[in-house]
Amino acid sequence: MESCIKLHDLYMLVGDLKRLKRTGWVLCGVGDGYPESVADHMYRMGFMAMTLPLKDFEDSAGLEGDRVVKLCLVHDVAEAIVGDLIVGRDGVTKKNKHQLESDAIEKMKTDLDPHTAKMFQDLWLEYENQTSSEAELAKDLDKYDMILQAHDYEIRDKCPGKLQQFFDSTEGSFKYTCVKNLVQVLYDKRKKWIESSEAVQS
Repeated sequence: MESCIKLHDLYMLVGDLKRLKRTGWVLCGVGDGYPESVADHMYRMGFMAMTLPLKDFEDSAGLEGDRVVKLCLVHDVAEAIVGDLIVGRDGVTKKNKHQLESDAIEKMKTDLDPHTAKMFQDLWLEYENQTSSEAELAKDLDKYDMILQAHDYEIRDKCPGKLQQFFDSTEGSFKYTCVKNLVQVLYDKRKKWIESSEAVQS
């Protein structure tokens, strides 16, 4: 029963991610007052990881899809304690952010049994330090989900091209063909949408 009490507390804490709005979208004022939460982001990343046709591409055929799903579910979980910090904003350095999040993971894992706690921390460190191909793919999905969400906001808020900065920040940074292809589809669809929107406005 004691272990269930600890898990209850951890699940309540992780539930805060449902209400934690992603800082980048808040700063941009997008989403009609209801910007994406951290949990929203992690959920779609996990769904992407589960459904990607990894075996169809030579550079991802040997990757463990289930592991990528786990990495997606864990990669931002420390934000339940520290919030969605952006490096370079309000004096937050990369080193400082890493330490704050590492301390949060240490605190969270105390509510887990030793085996699960080690797995939980190892997965977080694997993503944070990008020490595996699966972690690199999860990072690709992190960036792809961000620009997919950016385009979604451009459509919803009827503001063609407003969020170009997010596309610029990730351009050329994707590693895996399965994600690169999705990014190209997004680029093509976004270009057509922007052109059609501009034509209507002119």
